[in-house]
Amino acid sequence: MQFGKIAIVGAGNVAYTLCKILKHKEINPFCVYVRNPEKAKEVHQDLQIEVVSEYKKVLESDLVIIAVNDDSISEVVSHFVDYKGLAVHVSGTKSSDLLNRVERHGVFYPLQTMSKNREISFDDTPLLIYANSEDDFEKLRDFAKIFSDKVLVCDDERRKAIHLSAVFVSNFTDLMLGIGDKLLKINDLPLEIMKPLVTETVEKCFTDSPDNALTGPARRADFATIEAHEKMLSVYPKEREIYKLLTDYIVEKYHENEKL
Repeated sequence: MQFGKIAIVGAGNVAYTLCKILKHKEINPFCVYVRNPEKAKEVHQDLQIEVVSEYKKVLESDLVIIAVNDDSISEVVSHFVDYKGLAVHVSGTKSSDLLNRVERHGVFYPLQTMSKNREISFDDTPLLIYANSEDDFEKLRDFAKIFSDKVLVCDDERRKAIHLSAVFVSNFTDLMLGIGDKLLKINDLPLEIMKPLVTETVEKCFTDSPDNALTGPARRADFATIEAHEKMLSVYPKEREIYKLLTDYIVEKYHENEKL
């Protein structure tokens, strides 16, 4: 296999997803490193891949993907001082220089939300890659194409900007859906009834633009409805604060000369 031995460090959502996709492509990872031996047994049962709790075997790999939380990357890479292969991390915010103890290093950042218990296709998922040498960049790009048709070269600063944007469009959207779910459940209503609305809103944002897709009381300066909503939220002060903050932002953006 042209990419040699592939090792993965970590047992979280990203590590699981990458392992599953590789196996689906009939590429078995060389090994997975999991620090906790008890956890290692569970990962082995789940993925049917060799799982180790020492770095010796990992250091025999040609490519190691460090798929741990951001705060643990430095500790992991401290074990790779004499590593001769290519080491990459999957962080959206951490600099590639965090791996500069390793001569050959880079970044392999999938712009996607991942969960252990969900099977997802990476075909349309942007993979943002970087390597500190042209030769390794070509190898990493070829490797990334196994996963996705959308492989993009991206330096640290642009990747950080993309990650920040992703927090707004993904994480905060998830939070808003959670608040909506809470308000619906109080009235014995399912979140499912919002799916057509959310789907159409997102579709409009991408086919036209978020500005043109935006509707609702704040966008049309319907202050009577806004006041009624705030009264309904009086027993939920945190949600009321969020509602007011976002409403004020929209009103200020689209109705600068009007007052709420």
